[in-house]
Amino acid sequence: MKRIAFLFVFMIIACSSLNAKSYPFDMAHSYEVQIVRVAQQGTKFLKAWGVAGSPDKAIDMAMQDAVAACIFTGVEGNEIAGKIPPLVADRSVYEEHKQFFDTFFKKGEFLQYVKNVNTGYPTGENNVKTGKRRKVGIFVVVMYDNLRKLLEDEGIIKKLNSYF
Repeated sequence: MKRIAFLFVFMIIACSSLNAKSYPFDMAHSYEVQIVRVAQQGTKFLKAWGVAGSPDKAIDMAMQDAVAACIFTGVEGNEIAGKIPPLVADRSVYEEHKQFFDTFFKKGEFLQYVKNVNTGYPTGENNVKTGKRRKVGIFVVVMYDNLRKLLEDEGIIKKLNSYF
């Protein structure tokens, strides 16, 4: 009876891990992210582009890239809103905390810090076929302050009040 219960639990765990969605992540590509306008305090309103085999995967990539840009590269400002500085000092922080960042991005934990704010499915110039892939542009809101707090709590960056 114990063996049957053990096998049943093992099969449930195995099936649930097969259904878990994973997100590809690499630091090699550049992020196509731009600031749109000033957002509610603690957030950043951005337009992000993702390229993947399907529009849905490209949307996921765009949301992932928006969060990654806020962490690693920052986002250039424009005449409406100022530059968003990166949360980490340089990309070497990725190598120092590779396990955390790989889990954060590949397991979809980044989705807690970004929201797709499009009212519909991207069309026209925001959903373009490029060879066998799709390039999709979406508007997102990144919870920048919450992202900062996560990185502080993980010991990846110093807390803002530690400088005083």
